[in-house]
Amino acid sequence: MSLTIRRLLFCTGIALIAAAGAWRFLLAPRWTQRIPPGWKWETTFIGAVGYADPASGVYPVKNPTSTYQRSVRAASELGRPASVRMQDRMTTLNPRTGKKEWEYISEALVNPASGAHADPRYRGDYYLFPRHVSKRAYRLRQNYLKGTPLAFEAEEEIAGLNTYVFSYRGAAEYTESFAGTADYPGVRVAPGQEIRCADHQFRFRIWVEPVTGETLKIEESCWSGDTVYDARTQRPVQPIVRWGGVVAGDAVTALAERARAARARILAAEYLPGVLVLLGLTCAGLPLVRRKPRKVPA
Repeated sequence: MSLTIRRLLFCTGIALIAAAGAWRFLLAPRWTQRIPPGWKWETTFIGAVGYADPASGVYPVKNPTSTYQRSVRAASELGRPASVRMQDRMTTLNPRTGKKEWEYISEALVNPASGAHADPRYRGDYYLFPRHVSKRAYRLRQNYLKGTPLAFEAEEEIAGLNTYVFSYRGAAEYTESFAGTADYPGVRVAPGQEIRCADHQFRFRIWVEPVTGETLKIEESCWSGDTVYDARTQRPVQPIVRWGGVVAGDAVTALAERARAARARILAAEYLPGVLVLLGLTCAGLPLVRRKPRKVPA
């Protein structure tokens, strides 16, 4: 091997090792953080919503079909890298008139690196599932969920991607979600009253791609009916609405493609530096290998 080739291999090896360092410390943190700049999550749910008659409290025999939209995005990134202020908007629409039947807009301070809440009051609660999800319980606090404990249920394939399914069934109180917005009058409750799912029949399931933490599907419902309760006596005062919805069809496919692309970026960010270092060491080490001189026969 000539001296020129040896120098070229050595310099190439050093360059590859330097590139691995730049990738690991400059590019990878941006790609692997849970909420990179410009991140957002949007989808549409298909379901049914039946409002109780205000006078009689009787629900309709058949729950009318309804659609609702959800959008989660960073409302402010002024606190980055320590935190970002996330906004979560959920809107239920009448499929015939397009009129808003319910809307809730919430905000939260979130650690963009992990997806966990940055507010110390909610330590241990996640706003979004983190990267590299484990098969364990997570407390999710987002939109109307208030630190809901989600247990790992199963693995399930969706659109060619393996997902972890987490679920919860039980009590749920979400009075604030009926406070109203500029386009939705809300439901007024008296002091000492709260709104929760009747008979503790709230159900929530979520399908998560484990490498990215991205959500591919959500199924949620309160078929027993959201009801106004007297918080002191625990007695029901007024039924409001029974409902259920699920992300399905093309909406699931779109979220799966999004997760697939994010998964490829994360795996590249995590494993490529190691490959570059290995190649760099190989190139830099080759010039140091000395061939044994051939023995000349006497």
